[in-house]
Amino acid sequence: MLFKTLAYLLLIILILSKPTATFQYAYEGLYQWAAKMVPTLFPFMMISSIMVYSGADQELGRMLSHVLKKIYKYSSHGLYAVFMGFFCGFPMGAKVVSELYEKGRIQRSEADTLLAFCNNIGPAYFMGIIIPMLHECGYHNTLPFVFGMYGIPAIYGIVMGHLYAAKAPSPASADNEKHPVPDSPQMHLAETLKKSCMDNTQSLIILGGYITFTNAFRIFLDFLPLPANNKNILSSFLEIIGGVPAIYTTTFQSEQKVFWIMTALCFGGISCIMQTSSFLEKSGLSLSHYLKHKTVTTLISAVYYFTIIRLF
Repeated sequence: MLFKTLAYLLLIILILSKPTATFQYAYEGLYQWAAKMVPTLFPFMMISSIMVYSGADQELGRMLSHVLKKIYKYSSHGLYAVFMGFFCGFPMGAKVVSELYEKGRIQRSEADTLLAFCNNIGPAYFMGIIIPMLHECGYHNTLPFVFGMYGIPAIYGIVMGHLYAAKAPSPASADNEKHPVPDSPQMHLAETLKKSCMDNTQSLIILGGYITFTNAFRIFLDFLPLPANNKNILSSFLEIIGGVPAIYTTTFQSEQKVFWIMTALCFGGISCIMQTSSFLEKSGLSLSHYLKHKTVTTLISAVYYFTIIRLF
């Protein structure tokens, strides 16, 4: 206990020693949240919640199952989580899985399996921010990088799905569709909108707090006796929205910039982990399980990017 107290006091002293820089870092995090995350993420969060509360998620999952059932061995609700996680982006994967598990629509084992691969950077951010950076670095053929960002987790999900199906006492689809878990009475549209708005506004505020808090801790990198380039790389593993542009401004060669940008994106950063934990804690799902698989997919992706950058 004494060690923790002294550690906290040291953190306070370090922050107070550079209040202007700490303020600037925290402000950057708050701005990124308000200017980028809220307008980009909030509509998807609202739509997803409304679909879950109304039961439309199961209908979409059934539609997806006609195409994906032989590839992904998950229930219809699980396929809905895969769809939202890949197409709406982080942290929608964790949010949707947590909501489905809370409502009893997927089992714990399926929820853990889904979290292993469907909580990734959104394609809107990747296409709007990352692809122009790749072009500027001289990589005009971006398909290998798109595959690394989404193809590797997709293949990982296929493998995990077959392992899940092998361990499940019965097929996931039969368990969820033939024996549905009793759900709460369907709400009216006005009530659904109100509840979705309240729940997601609270979630966004929590996410904003994590982003601001994590960015403020970039102040500790200023005390490290490291070159500025290395500090920029470390900052990307704290918070990617500000850290990725920081890598881009380094004096590294283009190959090194691209490698670290893509690796940091695959990992997501400490801020993303903290944001994910806010959803997992609410539903009781395991953060350590998520971190284990996120580390594995990041290492696989890093080896992949190192290889294709050397080749091309």
